[in-house]
Parts: sequence; C-alpha cells; structure tokens
Amino acid sequence: MSTVRKRTVPSPSPDSTTAPTEPPTTIIPAAMSIGVFPNLYLFWTLLHLPATTLTTCARIFIGINAFRCIFPNRYNDNIVLHDTILSSIFFTRLLATLSEVSWLVMLSEVARDLNSGTAQCDIIDLLADILPPICVLAQCFVWSSIILHTDSLMFYEEFCWFLLFVINTGINMVFLYHGNYSILVTLSLVHGVLYLPWQILNLKFILSLDDPPLSLCDVTISRLVQG
Repeated sequence: MSTVRKRTVPSPSPDSTTAPTEPPTTIIPAAMSIGVFPNLYLFWTLLHLPATTLTTCARIFIGINAFRCIFPNRYNDNIVLHDTILSSIFFTRLLATLSEVSWLVMLSEVARDLNSGTAQCDIIDLLADILPPICVLAQCFVWSSIILHTDSLMFYEEFCWFLLFVINTGINMVFLYHGNYSILVTLSLVHGVLYLPWQILNLKFILSLDDPPLSLCDVTISRLVQG
C-alpha cells in the first residue's frame, strides 16, 4: 500500500506564524500496478486480430486500463499514486471518457451480433444502438461536474450508468431466454446482478450528500475557466 498526499495550496500570507499543517493523506494500493501486465497481454493479443469496430474499441479500452493501473487518480481531492502531469484530473478523465465510450460501443456491437443469431428482434437492435449515446450523455454530466466543482451533477452521471446496465442486462436476459448460454451473455448477467443493487445504494448515497443544487447563476465564465 502507498500513502499518497494530495497537492495543497500554500498560504497566501508569507508573514503567518502559524505552523504549516500536514496535507491530508489517503491510501492507494500500489498493487494496482500489477494490473498492467494482464492488460498489456490482452492488448498485444488484440494487435494480431483484424481491425474492426469491436477490436479497435477493445484496444482503446484495454490500453487505457493498463495506463490507469500505473497512474490511478481519485478525483475527490485529486489523490494520486504518482504526482505527475499524467495523473492530472483532466488527462485521466479524458482517457476515462475514451475508455468508457469504447466499452459501451463494444457492448452495443456484441448485442447486435448476438441478436442476429438469437432473438432477431428489432427492439433489441434499437436498445443496443442507444447504449453509446447514453454513455456520451453520462460523460457530459461528469465533465460538467468536474469543471463546475459540484457533486450535484454526479447523480445524473451515475443514473445514466444505472440505466445503461438495466438495458444491457435486459438484453442479455432475452438472449438467455432464447437459449443463448454463451460466456458473453453469462458475464453480462453476472455483472448486472452484482452491479445494479450496488448502484442503487450508490445513488441513494449521492442524494444524501450535502451539496447544493447547481443553478444557472453558478455557471459563469470565471468558474468555467477555473475548472
């Protein structure tokens, strides 16, 4: 385990006689770096597959996962394992956006492919098609939350993820009903069963935070520049 300190802003008063306070600390497991090895192996394997939408998105997703195993960042208070520009919130969030959108594109492609050989239902194709746009909407909320320094928009981002996996789990339940017991269907269902109850609790927790709702007067040029 590594104790990681967040960056602190020095006191603006040079004449202050108050003893400097120690910056708060947190614990980020350095063992996360081990995750880079399986991710790099998967990335190397994908390089030998034909370039398609699915394999391209998988390369982006796994490559970024490998990077974030080395440079993790907790957005709250900007807690990092390595204090470099590669751990900045902006860069980390940019990579996370690419990774998450790529992930949902993959889920959409897989759902459409499985649907063509299983249920052959137009509604399934429609639901699969709206997964990436909902993910993009979630990214808009999380970026706005970071830039405007508010947690109030995080609820909407997390609700988008809840909605995404309600849809994805429902799609795979249809596949299971039609006799598709493939590993992809099984993994999606297991993920849904574990993730959705936890996300409900997470949404309740976010609602309990003492963060004032964002109003239009809070959206100012100075605040955007600061963010």
